[in-house]
Amino acid sequence: MDWSATLIGGFDSPLMVKDWVAITIFFGTWFAYARIAKFRAKREHTLSSIMRKHREHWMRQVMLREQRVSDATILGNLERVVTFFASTTILLLAGTLTAMMSADGLVEVINSAHLADSASAESVRAKLFFLALIFVYAFFKFTWAVRQYIMCAILLGGAPIHHGEPIELPLSDEFEAFALRAAKMSDLANHDFNHGLRAYYFALALLGWLINVWVLLGASSLVLFTLAQREFASKAVQVLRDQ
Repeated sequence: MDWSATLIGGFDSPLMVKDWVAITIFFGTWFAYARIAKFRAKREHTLSSIMRKHREHWMRQVMLREQRVSDATILGNLERVVTFFASTTILLLAGTLTAMMSADGLVEVINSAHLADSASAESVRAKLFFLALIFVYAFFKFTWAVRQYIMCAILLGGAPIHHGEPIELPLSDEFEAFALRAAKMSDLANHDFNHGLRAYYFALALLGWLINVWVLLGASSLVLFTLAQREFASKAVQVLRDQ
């Protein structure tokens, strides 16, 4: 049997069976990590859960201030960071599509590597197509995060203002409800930003697929370890938890 052109789902695929198995494991690992990270964030101290508490604290402090220019500036800076990544993703996507059209030249480079599997232009295009899909996903996540930061800024602009005597913690029901709503919007934006960044990490791992499936799986494991260490056991988590 010619494994380089296996019948998958009723059509001749330029990818081998081991490629389909590896890419399934790749996306399965990505999805599983996202679910586990979300599950653990609800039950223990992780970077995401700790930062959610800090956002709530931030918005409560906003309610105590009459002048909120500095808070609006912080939101604007966060929005610009995400916008930068969204713009960069478009450039990366354009570069990936260009590489797909120049696959013949890439095949010569890949086949010259000692550890690389024998590649064809069709298989290289198929692998780069998956890379392009990841960048499309990242672009949608980044742009949605930008919109949510804009929504958060609008919420901040319409925040209730206390008149008369300065208020103190704990806040009244009106101010507390608003603070939690604004913090939740900021948290949603940050989650989508994190999903976009996570896509970048896994996109780097996917580049190993151009060499062989073992490099892909090894790079995916390294990315998974790096993300888990930073989310659950990094020094940043310790500092924020101890604060």
